[in-house]
Amino acid sequence: MFENIVAPGGYFGIFLLSLIASSLLPIFLEPAVAGLPALGFPLFPTVVIVSAGATFGSLTTYFLGRGSEAIAGRFNKSGIGERINGWFKLHEWIGITVVFLGALTPFPFEVVTFVAGFSRFPVRLYTLGCFFGKLLKFIILMLFGNALLSYFI
Repeated sequence: MFENIVAPGGYFGIFLLSLIASSLLPIFLEPAVAGLPALGFPLFPTVVIVSAGATFGSLTTYFLGRGSEAIAGRFNKSGIGERINGWFKLHEWIGITVVFLGALTPFPFEVVTFVAGFSRFPVRLYTLGCFFGKLLKFIILMLFGNALLSYFI
């Protein structure tokens, strides 16, 4: 099924798949990215395109968090909202590090994305941290897929 979606669409199919998988839909993109070397996609342009699609897809959750005034009011009653805002606003490098590490790990990144939007973390810094975290993760996954493919062939 994966071949039927990605292979005919080429890079656009990869971008679209990563965009949809990184939005609010619960689709795991990591196994698909690890399988891209088997379809003959080269490392560098593929990881850049997948990372860009995943970054744009995660912006939906970011802006959902940014516009959640009702949830913000509920958190601020308990003081949790102030602490979360403090983590992201203490220094911008702390926020971008949290976003980078969240994008790098298999942890449900939507939580970090929602909190970054909720705390009004600057979208340009969020996008940078998210893109480079996903880029490194997808490089590792494609290298793993390539090594696995060369082991069996």
